[in-house]
Amino acid sequence: MSRYQADPNDSTKQVPKTTVATNFSYIAVFDTDAEAQVTNPTKGTMTYSVASDKIFIYNGTAWKTFTRD
Repeated sequence: MSRYQADPNDSTKQVPKTTVATNFSYIAVFDTDAEAQVTNPTKGTMTYSVASDKIFIYNGTAWKTFTRD
């Protein structure tokens, strides 16, 4: 099940679907790094990978990763 849908303002981009979740960070959580790096994201999209414990942020051209200290 995809957690993203087509951006209504730009059909080449994807935006997070509105969901009811217990994840109050509002960051989409994925099982793997590959799943966390969603296709066609919009600038500023944030996701989290359980496998690597990393946060992914899309800067408009590439995914950047952040980990805990």
